[in-house]
Amino acid sequence: MKGPARHLLWSLTILVFTLAMSACRQRDGEAVATADRFPRKPLKVVVPFPAGGGSDTFTRIMQKAIRDANLLPQPMVVINVPGAGGTVGSRRVRDAKPDGYTILNLHEGIFSSKYSGRVPFGPEAFRPIAATGQSALVICVQKDSPYRSLKDLMEAATKNPDRVLFGMAQGTPTHFAGRKLELAAGEAKFRFVASGGGSKRFNDLIGGHLDATPFSMAEYTSFAEGGVRALASLASKRHPDLPNLPTAREDGYEVVMTHVQYWWAPKSTPPAAVQELADALEAAIRTDYVRDKLKELKVDPLFLRGQPLDEHLSAREADFRGAALVRYQGLPDPVVPVVLAVVVLMAIAVARVLARKHPSPAKGTTNQRYLAVTLAVLAAYVLAMQFLNLPYAVATAGFIPLMGMAAGARSRRGMVLLTGVGALLAWGCFFLFTEVLVIDLP
Repeated sequence: MKGPARHLLWSLTILVFTLAMSACRQRDGEAVATADRFPRKPLKVVVPFPAGGGSDTFTRIMQKAIRDANLLPQPMVVINVPGAGGTVGSRRVRDAKPDGYTILNLHEGIFSSKYSGRVPFGPEAFRPIAATGQSALVICVQKDSPYRSLKDLMEAATKNPDRVLFGMAQGTPTHFAGRKLELAAGEAKFRFVASGGGSKRFNDLIGGHLDATPFSMAEYTSFAEGGVRALASLASKRHPDLPNLPTAREDGYEVVMTHVQYWWAPKSTPPAAVQELADALEAAIRTDYVRDKLKELKVDPLFLRGQPLDEHLSAREADFRGAALVRYQGLPDPVVPVVLAVVVLMAIAVARVLARKHPSPAKGTTNQRYLAVTLAVLAAYVLAMQFLNLPYAVATAGFIPLMGMAAGARSRRGMVLLTGVGALLAWGCFFLFTEVLVIDLP
């Protein structure tokens, strides 16, 4: 390795090491000041849906209450990670470091994603913290719809199977609401239409593209003046603010589909951290601010933790399992063959470069070989972190010397230097990003 490159690598190493040591001293000082109290740094709450939605609004209400009442010694930061019906964000928390600093807010989507075959995991992949707030879905139609009651709708779906257009978001609780109504009615069969979120389903309903669709209580109250009429709620009893709206049970359909905001931590999170978080959430939901906000949203201030929460989750999972859209756990996993193919490609490319005995072959050939090796190493680096759960620091420590080889490093001294620099940069950057900048890394 030439002099300028060596100096640059050593300069980067010294810079990262200095920052890491500085951050370490700062963290140690904070630890002494807080007497090892959890949390010692900001908490990240992953909301696996876009900003502005129901889950995001609920989480930010709780966040404000916790901050205003000083219920935690560190701030709670909301991070929106939308995608794939909430499964992108839930995977992120499932694979996060189980230290209590990265948690998840996710409603019944954690059940519906599993029992629709979207992902091969559900509540068992997490440690539950608490359940906060409960509302019910409402089955709605257009204001001038011929269906005057839920019974009319279900009879139509029985007499004319696959003709009643039921709007939902694929594999979400809205999908399961329709499925449970079908099962409760016996011979009824909807034609399920993948419409999207609440606003999209509202537009499709008003536009005549749907015959019926579920909305949350809050969505229904906001959409009612826009031409939406409710047939029945899927609550266990009538809501006090909507005394004239019957439940599905009253029409003879044993269907209850509640909407509960659950809080989850990675599976191995210490019980002490979970307890601290549950204490803060319980105190927050008792504040006047939260109760007033939840009343506006037609959300009941439910709170469960410990054994009552475990029993509640077991009952909810059994409910979703009974209406499962698939009879197998998860989907076929193509990860292993893809990773093996990339590893083989990388090995072939690296072997070809190492076997090159002539230092100056045709320029085009050299560029092609370097490009092949670089792409193979980069692909293996990303796939190893994404699918094999290889930690960022470990993957990066191997990635740097491999890239050096792709760039032409061959001497023993150069490889030793690259390996050392790779290790220092990998663990230094990992500490810098996760402990100082509070950025998630694999």
